[in-house]
Amino acid sequence: MFKSFMISYDLNDPGQKYDKVFEIIKEFGTYIKLQKSFWLVKTSLSPNQMTDKLNTVLDNNDSLFICEIIKNYQGRATEEDWEFIRKHIFPQ
Repeated sequence: MFKSFMISYDLNDPGQKYDKVFEIIKEFGTYIKLQKSFWLVKTSLSPNQMTDKLNTVLDNNDSLFICEIIKNYQGRATEEDWEFIRKHIFPQ
């Protein structure tokens, strides 16, 4: 069953592996990167499974937060981002 999640992280050392983090998140399923370190994903993976995969490239002092989200949201984003969210993250 596919669910919607938010993923947020801080990579705290210089020269971090942002590209590797991006590649792993992109493998989770449907995704949109809304901010520098903030993603929404639609995936069949659990938060534990996503964390395990991301831990392979994160350092011990990096932070990570993954949370299931529901269709009750508001904020500021581009119209293109809102369209993607409505179509792929929270389809009718």
